[in-house]
Amino acid sequence: MSPPIPHRIPQQHRISSNEDHERVSALFLGPKAENFDMLKDFIISVLKKQRLVRESYFPDDPQFIGVEIQSSHAFRTMKKSLEKELDKLSDLLNEKSVPFFSPRYSGHMSTDVTLPGILGYMSTMMLNPNNVVFESSPITTCLEIEVGEQLCDMLGYPNRAAYGDGTDLARSWGHITCDGTVANLEAIWAARNLKFYPLSLRDAMKDGAPLAFVSNSFVIELCNGDTILLKDADSWDLLNLKASTILDIPHRLYTRYNISPTFLERIMSQYSIQSVTALVKHEILLLAEMRRCVCSHVHPLVSETFIHFIAISGIGSDNVVGIPVDHDARINIQDLRDRLQERMDRRQAVYAVVAIIGTTEEGAVDSLDEILRLRGEFQSQHKGLSFLVHADAAWGGYFATMLPKFDIHMESPSPKQTHSNRDYVAHVGLRRTTAVQLAHLRFADSITIDPHKSGYIPYPAGGLCYRDGRMRFLLTWTAPYLHHAEGESIGIYGVEGSKPGAAAAAVWLSHRVIGLNPSPEGDHWQWYGAILGEASFTCRRFACHWAAMSKENDYVVIPFNPLPIECDTPNASDVEIEAQREWIRNNILTKENQELVKDNDAMELLNRLGSDLNVNAFACNFYDSNGRLNTDVDEANYLNQRIFERLSFTSRDRDPRKINFYITSTVFAQSDYKDCATHFKNRLGLRGNQDLFVLRNVVMSPFSTSGNFVQELADNFRNVLKQELKVVRLRGELKDTHEFLIQGRDKLYLVHLPCFHRASRRYQLVVSGNVSFRDFIRDPSTSCILRTTTPDTLDNLLSRGSFQGCIMDTAGSYVVEVTNIEVVKYRPLDTKHLAVDYPDSIMPFYLYGTPDEQHIDHMLLRAPNIQLSAANVALSTDPVLISDDLQKGLILYAEGLHERSMQPFLPTSQVLQNEYFFLQKKTNIFLCTSTKILTPMTSMGLWI
Repeated sequence: MSPPIPHRIPQQHRISSNEDHERVSALFLGPKAENFDMLKDFIISVLKKQRLVRESYFPDDPQFIGVEIQSSHAFRTMKKSLEKELDKLSDLLNEKSVPFFSPRYSGHMSTDVTLPGILGYMSTMMLNPNNVVFESSPITTCLEIEVGEQLCDMLGYPNRAAYGDGTDLARSWGHITCDGTVANLEAIWAARNLKFYPLSLRDAMKDGAPLAFVSNSFVIELCNGDTILLKDADSWDLLNLKASTILDIPHRLYTRYNISPTFLERIMSQYSIQSVTALVKHEILLLAEMRRCVCSHVHPLVSETFIHFIAISGIGSDNVVGIPVDHDARINIQDLRDRLQERMDRRQAVYAVVAIIGTTEEGAVDSLDEILRLRGEFQSQHKGLSFLVHADAAWGGYFATMLPKFDIHMESPSPKQTHSNRDYVAHVGLRRTTAVQLAHLRFADSITIDPHKSGYIPYPAGGLCYRDGRMRFLLTWTAPYLHHAEGESIGIYGVEGSKPGAAAAAVWLSHRVIGLNPSPEGDHWQWYGAILGEASFTCRRFACHWAAMSKENDYVVIPFNPLPIECDTPNASDVEIEAQREWIRNNILTKENQELVKDNDAMELLNRLGSDLNVNAFACNFYDSNGRLNTDVDEANYLNQRIFERLSFTSRDRDPRKINFYITSTVFAQSDYKDCATHFKNRLGLRGNQDLFVLRNVVMSPFSTSGNFVQELADNFRNVLKQELKVVRLRGELKDTHEFLIQGRDKLYLVHLPCFHRASRRYQLVVSGNVSFRDFIRDPSTSCILRTTTPDTLDNLLSRGSFQGCIMDTAGSYVVEVTNIEVVKYRPLDTKHLAVDYPDSIMPFYLYGTPDEQHIDHMLLRAPNIQLSAANVALSTDPVLISDDLQKGLILYAEGLHERSMQPFLPTSQVLQNEYFFLQKKTNIFLCTSTKILTPMTSMGLWI
């Protein structure tokens, strides 16, 4: 039975008071260290208490570092060394670190951390507790357990819950991990162990096995509601039991047969999938069943991460199934249904389906409610397929604090105005669709959540919560049972081992000071909800800029999330879309916060812009000098990549303090995003199957909108966009100076030096010709470069058959006239003329010249690539090459050189000469066969 839809519907926006922002402002050091004195006082207080506790511990103990030691030369020398190196480190960090604390930073999911988080971590780290065992962390272990309870409560897990069918569950449980990656690993590990527990138990009940005495009476409830003796159930039935059914087994064995948990643990260790010996002993059964299971995953990019978990857990990366996403980057529910049906038809069990609650790349929230409904459908009498549902809410989990406890009416109180408009920061609520998914988190079997993301806690602080706390026992070498001992060592329930108690303390103090849940009156605008509400408002204001920034006949900025007019009106015209952009410019971008929140129409539209959870993905395109919108994906990628490099810290040689606005980027791989990527490219006016380079800004700071600071940051972006447009348009100009490598002595060949990043040079060209001044050829082993003296297109040079150039070598430069030009090879290097992949077992070269002198030039079949050219090569061929073939050109296949495995090549400047295969004198690269070109020389095909 599918769970009911919760009735907690969020208010979309409200006119907040200045007191909300004033409370939030007390929680951070501040972009300009405004709360420095407050933090300093707290730190001094912490240090004083640290001194007091050390002095008061067995006060009669002697001092171990006395005045005499402190005044010694060695002590003072070490102190000076510490002072010197600390200053050096501090200066280095302050000069080269990314300014996450500033509202100008809008890149990754990093921002300023809360003062409670800083002070909680600092207070604890001087005691250095290790939460791996209780005896080394008695207080911080208790804090971590309490934090787990807080997170479970925030996410909607009740202390004792029930599924829609009324099945009673044990208490929920959560703990701190180093990050969300490890939390996801633990969740998948638990899913694997849960899936095989019934199979292991069936083995333990076979004739002659330790639990055989219960086999004739111990029944199990199948996921469709039928009951059967466990020993008679087939593998399909046992692989599809509900989680609560499996986790109830140890307790049932104890209450009916008096089988103690200790005995069960000892017996099951011989049969569990956790045990290596059991796996060897039962490899025919367990491995066969493993291959019949599959882990269905819901998001193409995250599946790459989950592949590592699946490999570690022993499930096998081939069993990760990436479910395509829709145009909004959310799971395609119909495709998931079809995949699950396929597995059921093949009787291939499913470990888990993973929903992403706030994707890193797009801020999208998957349809968790629909996934849960699908599980209920497939568990039904008709189908009998069951699986866990894991929610990866590493980013989105804390947004559950924006859910009201009760229904809230839309009426908004008037703001209490105590300060200027500049200090006023408004709130927006969750979209209704997003709120529904967050409210359904309570029905997921496990949830990953990262306090060090939207919880504003210092790293490392991830987290994992189980709806049924007994799930954690599946990660130990013990059987699942209900009770835990006093002074429980929670470090055994995971993969980390040692873990800092300081992280748990930081989360605990931040939760206690800020608060996670709405007030009893249902006011979700307080506490963490206030911080995230202000950040969400800022994110929406950014989204307005990305939606309205396009300038006709100059450039376009297209947000990944479409405008409301595009959602409401399929096939909306360009005129209609531009009209809504203009409305945004006039009614939102020009308004101060306090004026804006009073306009219900503007706030309603603003709240529909951007992503589900505070990530704005967008991309830019441009019009060329002729007023035509660019359609080449690579050209748009080049523009967006240049913008990203200007607005991010990608080189240690840059000064991060001089970057006035930070964003980040991602790539929409066509193979992963499929129709989603194609749809976004179409909206950008682009055509092609290449991957798309996309810009992103993640909004976490509650200070960005103060005084409409977002406008200044958007202006900074626009200025960079305009500057980079000039570069990109220049690269698209067809007139340019061209350089050629000169080959040959008796007959001269000119090899064009191409450039994938300039339209004017995006050609592979080999010509022969006459040069007016031949005395420059002094040393045949020396490379000579000829450069055209006047910018022009290659087509013009070739049609005229002559041009003036300048030859440069080690001895100097010479102005020459090149005449009698004949084309040997002329290929465009545009994306549409490139191959899908690099050659595999060969490396192809163009071969040309005369019977006495042969030359080669590496065929550039895909980007990026490297130009490898050689003159006067020694060839041994059968049959002997004839003059006519060499003049027309041949293709030479260097066999044994697997180009695909060699790409991408390192720059030659980074490779020693004796390490580079093409520069080795004894290379056998040319001991190979050659094939005639069978197509005209001037064709534009791939292999000619």
